[in-house]
Amino acid sequence: MLFQLESSLIFILGLIIGTILLGLIIYIVVILIESKHKASDKVLMIFLLALIAILILPPVLGAIGQVLGAIGNVFAGLRSAIDGGGDNYVTQLVPIIGFLILLILTKFFIDIRWETAVWISLVTLFFLYILLSLIPELDFFGLYVV
Repeated sequence: MLFQLESSLIFILGLIIGTILLGLIIYIVVILIESKHKASDKVLMIFLLALIAILILPPVLGAIGQVLGAIGNVFAGLRSAIDGGGDNYVTQLVPIIGFLILLILTKFFIDIRWETAVWISLVTLFFLYILLSLIPELDFFGLYVV
């Protein structure tokens, strides 16, 4: 009874650390790519974007991956019925969909041009991969496919 709160506490701590680190990375990237003025004006939206990227984006992509996996299995089954050689490659679209969702969120949260939103999203996704590798406590649904 005493240690039931431990996993929740570790998750909250990992969420706070991950959000702060990813938010600082996005903030620095916006300073370098766009401008210091834009970064200081949108600091709250940058950290909200980091929270969404840490908390909401991976489980959503996990659900999308499961749906695409089911669709791909149907197509692979059809191919296997024809000549016996079908594989499911549809699930490999999930990181691309994740990048596009992050790109749209970056564009409209930080209110920047598409050209700079692409680079900021790419760097954000790169560091999100690193953070999810370094802080495995953020895997609370077991659905991380980012």
